[in-house]
Amino acid sequence: MNYSVIVRAHQATPLLVHAVDCLRKQTCPPSEIIVVDSSGNPAEGESFRSLADYNVPYGTAEFNYSRAIHVGVSAAGTSHVLVHSAHVALPGTDVIEVSFRKAAELQCEVFYCRNGTELAYDIIDAGSFDGRNGLANSCAMIPKELLMQRGFREDVFSAEDQEWAAWFIREHKGSVLRVTTPSCVYENPHLNIQKKINENIAVAYFVNRHERWPHHIAVRLARAALAALRGRPERAQLHWQISKGLVASYFRKPERRSRYF
Repeated sequence: MNYSVIVRAHQATPLLVHAVDCLRKQTCPPSEIIVVDSSGNPAEGESFRSLADYNVPYGTAEFNYSRAIHVGVSAAGTSHVLVHSAHVALPGTDVIEVSFRKAAELQCEVFYCRNGTELAYDIIDAGSFDGRNGLANSCAMIPKELLMQRGFREDVFSAEDQEWAAWFIREHKGSVLRVTTPSCVYENPHLNIQKKINENIAVAYFVNRHERWPHHIAVRLARAALAALRGRPERAQLHWQISKGLVASYFRKPERRSRYF
């Protein structure tokens, strides 16, 4: 259970401080915590250095989530990396140790944690992968060797974790352990409708190509109309924008800039 933590960050927020504190208190703490610093701000860099073991500058290139992970993976000095969001906290002190042991017991090379009311373990493989449950790179443990062999694609926005999972499960013939636990908390205060739109378009284009078929788009449009009739404008807007994006993807490859929401 020798692992490095990679956190992508551009601000030393109280949430990041809390996330790092929870990691330090794990019964199986990380060998090193690496912050990939995309702030471009010396003051923020100093804050990261006081929090983590290593502050690795992202560089001057346009920010990209996948590239930030690659920067961190290259700097990691252990056999496993925990790709961890600055918005995730692990208040359960044994989450990593128990998950590591359970993944080894079930012969899963990769595991990820998500929030849920009850503890549950699910193996995600070729028979159960649906394009959305394969991985969550907000808290995912992956062998470094695997990420060096095949990293996250930089042209995939919002669903780079699911696209990687599709490769790992379908081509590498691997299996992922999904750990659902109340001891993993997602605290992102900036969730919004655009993030959901991007994720759905990306999954349809890069992972589940059948979701772009005309009858699926028609279903989306029907759901938009139904939501509007029921007085749910945000839900209607969600389905309408996804439908528009899927239609547009027939004419050009969809692109979105990586950003912090």
